[in-house]
Amino acid sequence: MVYDEYGDKRKPTILLLHGAGVLDTFAKQYDELSKQYHLLVPHLPGAGKAASFAYVPDATDHDLLELISSLPNKPIGVIGHSLGAQIAIRLVSKMPARFQFAIFLSAWVVPDPLMSKVYCSLAPFCAVLLHFKWLVAMQGQYWNFSQKQIETMSQYSKQISASVYRSFFAHTLDLSHLPEYQNVSIPMLAICGSQEIKAMKVSLVLLSENPHCKTILLSKASHDFPMRNAQELNLILTRFIKKALS
Repeated sequence: MVYDEYGDKRKPTILLLHGAGVLDTFAKQYDELSKQYHLLVPHLPGAGKAASFAYVPDATDHDLLELISSLPNKPIGVIGHSLGAQIAIRLVSKMPARFQFAIFLSAWVVPDPLMSKVYCSLAPFCAVLLHFKWLVAMQGQYWNFSQKQIETMSQYSKQISASVYRSFFAHTLDLSHLPEYQNVSIPMLAICGSQEIKAMKVSLVLLSENPHCKTILLSKASHDFPMRNAQELNLILTRFIKKALS
């Protein structure tokens, strides 16, 4: 599995699992977190070097667990956003001993068949839009990406097909089918923006049913709060991680 790396390898490792189709979801966290931690950003299916590959949950979990097993610094921390948060929940539920803490940002864990059907039906149209470099560049600018990150996203987005885009919404995690989650006892934090869809807020409540998972509803924040509300989020992340590792 291809991954980007930030920070000192000798420091505690944090796995950053990006959102669907957005390799640099954590662009505004790289500098802050890499001061104290070693960061790994795997190229998940549908982004970066893996942009042309459809997302298959079991295969993705397998590849990530292989990557984690190869690391000298174990256990590690994990932070995931959106699709990456769903993956993070599955990973800590399946292999809790490999993790010191977990943070789930905008995790959708209550599948809505109708909503998924709508998103999947829009896949051909949305995939075509991702092939327009100027449109992707505008999105990158809105998210405060660097010019290099914008160029990278513009290039790999051309490889995202309708089937790849559809795969982002065809495998939404159903927390009720993951009973192992309730037994996870590592420090966990789930965050959702106050302006996100109802399903995200319901998911936040369900995640809080594990007493080891604290929750935050971020005021005036939308789904892209890692990029758009970075200053507030970074303060929350650094405080939580410091406490979790102490």
